[in-house]
Amino acid sequence: MSLKSTSARYGAVALGLHWACAALILTMIPLGFMMQSATEGLRVGLYRTHILVGMLIGLLTMARLVWWIAVDRQPEPIGVATMQHRLAQGVHIAFYILIALLTISGIRMTVASGLGIMLVTGDTMLFPVRLDILPPRVAHGVMVRILIALLAAHIMGALYHHYMRRDGTLDRMLPRLDR
Repeated sequence: MSLKSTSARYGAVALGLHWACAALILTMIPLGFMMQSATEGLRVGLYRTHILVGMLIGLLTMARLVWWIAVDRQPEPIGVATMQHRLAQGVHIAFYILIALLTISGIRMTVASGLGIMLVTGDTMLFPVRLDILPPRVAHGVMVRILIALLAAHIMGALYHHYMRRDGTLDRMLPRLDR
């Protein structure tokens, strides 16, 4: 498999970045909800993991953008109506924007709440009492719910192309070994 995409298929770098981000995001969503009601002993570890994985997702997303802008080109759409293609582009752009904003709001929340000190020291007595009322936390929660809706639309679109249209769109995104 080529590192760069061809006109018919995504390359190894694009696939690796896509599926790594997908796996991390699908892990982060339940982790984010779990850590809100976690016991004190578990909370520090969950927050540390959430923040580190969130930063990794932000970095991988920036790497994807740099890859697309500077190095690679996306394959041409397969027989998709203009409106459908624009809708797909809009969803992808929204993903990039939301991931960037989620990363920023996560950093702002960590700094504004003093959560960072608690995470470094492990002292749960320093955990902010009302994290849920901070503006970055409120924005973070809203954006996560929008991201979930976009993920559902993205997955349904992929399945629609695979099972209904049978046009090979999903196959171009699945890793395969060249023979």
